[in-house]
Amino acid sequence: MRTFAPRARRAAALALLAGALAAASGTAAARCDGYAPFPPDAQGRSLYAIRSPNLFFHNVGLLHLMVTNVGVVGNPFGTDLHGAGWRGGEYLYAASLWIGAIAPDNLAYVSTGAPFDYELLPPLAPVYTMYESFEGVTGGDRRGFSGSRGDDDGDGLVDEDFHNGLDDDGDGEIDEDYEAIGQQMFSCEYWDNTGEARAQNPDHRPLNLRIRQRSFAWSTEGADEFVGFDYVVLNQGWETLRQVYLGYFVDSDAGRKDAEDYWTDDAGELLSIDTTYIDQTIRYSCRDRVTQRLRSCAEQELHIDIAFMHDTPGSQTGGKSADDMPPGADGYFGGMFLGHTTDPFGERAPERVEIHTCAFFSGNGTYPDGDPRSDYQRYDLLSRGTRPRGPTSQPADYRYLFSAGPFKELLPDEELHFQVAFVIGAGRRGLITNAIMAQRIYDGQWRDVDNNPLTGCWGRETCLRVEDPGDPLFWFDRCVDPPVREGPFKNTTCDHPSYWRDADCNCCTPIMDSATRCPGKETLIRWVGTVAPPPPRTGAEEPRRRARMAGDRRVRIEWDNTSELIADPIQQRILFSGYEIWRVEGWRRPFGSTGPTPGDWQKLATLTADPVGIELDLADCRFDVAVIDSFVPNPENPSQTLWRYDIGRYAFEDEVGLKNGMVYFYDVTAYSTWVDERGKVQRLSSQPSAVESEAVRPLWGAAAGESWKDLVMVVPNPWRGGSEADLTPSDADPTGTRLFFARLPEKPCTVRIYTMAGDLVDQFDNSGPDRRPRGTVEWRMLSRRGQEIVSGVYLYAVTCENETMLGRFTVVQ
Repeated sequence: MRTFAPRARRAAALALLAGALAAASGTAAARCDGYAPFPPDAQGRSLYAIRSPNLFFHNVGLLHLMVTNVGVVGNPFGTDLHGAGWRGGEYLYAASLWIGAIAPDNLAYVSTGAPFDYELLPPLAPVYTMYESFEGVTGGDRRGFSGSRGDDDGDGLVDEDFHNGLDDDGDGEIDEDYEAIGQQMFSCEYWDNTGEARAQNPDHRPLNLRIRQRSFAWSTEGADEFVGFDYVVLNQGWETLRQVYLGYFVDSDAGRKDAEDYWTDDAGELLSIDTTYIDQTIRYSCRDRVTQRLRSCAEQELHIDIAFMHDTPGSQTGGKSADDMPPGADGYFGGMFLGHTTDPFGERAPERVEIHTCAFFSGNGTYPDGDPRSDYQRYDLLSRGTRPRGPTSQPADYRYLFSAGPFKELLPDEELHFQVAFVIGAGRRGLITNAIMAQRIYDGQWRDVDNNPLTGCWGRETCLRVEDPGDPLFWFDRCVDPPVREGPFKNTTCDHPSYWRDADCNCCTPIMDSATRCPGKETLIRWVGTVAPPPPRTGAEEPRRRARMAGDRRVRIEWDNTSELIADPIQQRILFSGYEIWRVEGWRRPFGSTGPTPGDWQKLATLTADPVGIELDLADCRFDVAVIDSFVPNPENPSQTLWRYDIGRYAFEDEVGLKNGMVYFYDVTAYSTWVDERGKVQRLSSQPSAVESEAVRPLWGAAAGESWKDLVMVVPNPWRGGSEADLTPSDADPTGTRLFFARLPEKPCTVRIYTMAGDLVDQFDNSGPDRRPRGTVEWRMLSRRGQEIVSGVYLYAVTCENETMLGRFTVVQ
């Protein structure tokens, strides 16, 4: 249902917490263009979701994208992690929503998250962080796709709780009724008038806006190279904002992140194309009102608007070979314009979705060829109404912005919606292919939400709803020439079919069952993609459980039964068929990496109830563990319940070719199989994924008995400039090196390291994240003052309770 609700009022609480923010310098390897990264607090913890442990990446697909709660997508924070990583390359420095408007003083103001000013910030309370979810999770039902019709808590309201850790509807429950989309969804919210935003930018004039940000990713093949974004901009102030524009600023940098000045030889272009996609599942035809010809609704017309950038190869003029990516990894990375609030009357918003402005500019120039430096210039850019006539002229460091609008007024408590996506592909053709998939998933499906079979029929997809008590409005039917005026319309609702019109000149929207039967699918549900069963929770995701995974040349991975409790959102059936076990070995932490890439994973085993060939029997890996919840509703039969078990319900032990001290990653994914309407067997599975903190190292076991002092050893000894266990240095791990003190007894021990002169270098104990004594502890070869050790012979003492043993090891740098 496409409508414009002028006064959809919502109650909202605004917390203002003052805090001083200071700039922090970036590393030598990272680009820093004047951004002011936020410092940690007194305990070294990140105040915002921009540093470990509060880092959030879309990583279920092939495109790995960093999202934050400070109004910025990407990584301009001076660390060596990718902002947008794909096949080893970097493609995004920073991106941000821009909101521009004319205030009551008749001056233009723009609230931005990038490129220079952090004007969109949450309060510092821990609750204002990022929240992760997935389609099918309890509390995240979608209207039109579930038995609850999107009303999870049965209070008569649909998705009234944004996923933000707060009780938005005041019913005493938190996040009990929101909308979960895709196989990985992140949600957060921030404001342009918090005390933090004002302290960071004293000259900033806020528009008193609250922004809700959601982002979605899919891991299924064909839909795993884009990430979608949905923004809601709410006026929480007392002022009426006029001539509002919503824009998206993107500073895209393409190339090898470890190459010098890799961002200075990029090229960009705005691509606008019309194409047709054939959906073989649709057999309905209708008569087009414009051409009067019979039209097959299987032929779906798509319009694509995407501004993209790519690295210029060294073989071309102005390109640098140092940052070239290998064949097949030449990514074309774009910001895709998808949608915004519309008004069929054209009074409050544009009648149809359309880019208003798109512009490329260089960070080194002066406006309009360079960055807009003031609110006046930023608003001028948003409202300019121009588009580039062709590609950028020569390789350089470019940014771009596209915008939508104008929106005539944004009254207090009104909201605007804006949808974009980041898409990547191999070359121009790959980008277009993935952009088509992103557009199709965003376009979604028509569903019957109002339970009225008379609405949404005969190509009438738009409701002419007028709730304002003001003057009546007239609607123009632009599908005929000349346009025909209809009206006046006043105090109309969407319950009666007489207020529905064909505004998009497409008789195929919504889709009918036949020329004589209307299913009443009046509401267009956006962001609908095919999803595999969600992955289970594994022990690798929790530090205390992960500490118990590794053994002596073996790893035991445990998981729960979450995947067996979730119904497919489209078919409304549990399609779970089995699990797949995955492993990564030989990972050395490539520069900028947050974890393994999709190509690093190798499948170890398939577990199913009906094994064939080398598949394993699921029952052989099932164990009796604690029941977390015995009252999970059965999505196929709400009158029945299912059992939800804790991690440990299933376990798989890997002992094949493992080496102690080496880094490994493990993941468990679920897959589904079913027979479609044409009798073909379909199989759907998701991509394995992991972040660096989920790595596992098999370690030497603890020494037993009174002879433990004869068994303790240092590995490797001598250490000669590196070992198989070493990783590429990073901000969090400056050396990347490891020495292991192995075969310690399974009791509290302290390890002390000395120079030959007797000076204490460092000391540490053998307690793990679970507080239990470990048989092996690692040392990162840093002194207690954070300095790298030099070549030489070192002494060590291991004291366990009242016993001490002495030894020595050699380091050759």
